[in-house]
Amino acid sequence: MRVLAAAVLLSTLGACSSAGTDAVTQPASPPVTAKPSPYAPPPPPMPEDGIACTADVRQCPDGSFVSRNPARGWAFAPCPGAGNS
Repeated sequence: MRVLAAAVLLSTLGACSSAGTDAVTQPASPPVTAKPSPYAPPPPPMPEDGIACTADVRQCPDGSFVSRNPARGWAFAPCPGAGNS
């Protein structure tokens, strides 16, 4: 019985491995969508030294960004339309 089971298993595995040997495998192409990417505001300008920290930038309710202001003791600059709070 074991010999029969082993023979069936080997013939099944042999059939699976030789099934696609003559076909050339092509890489999957990226999905094509008709929808454009959603609009996103541009990122804030990078500091001149090229180093930025996400803790030093805040997004305002209108979608704009403000950074910390050294003249205000490194507090965030006010958001546009938020007054001088």
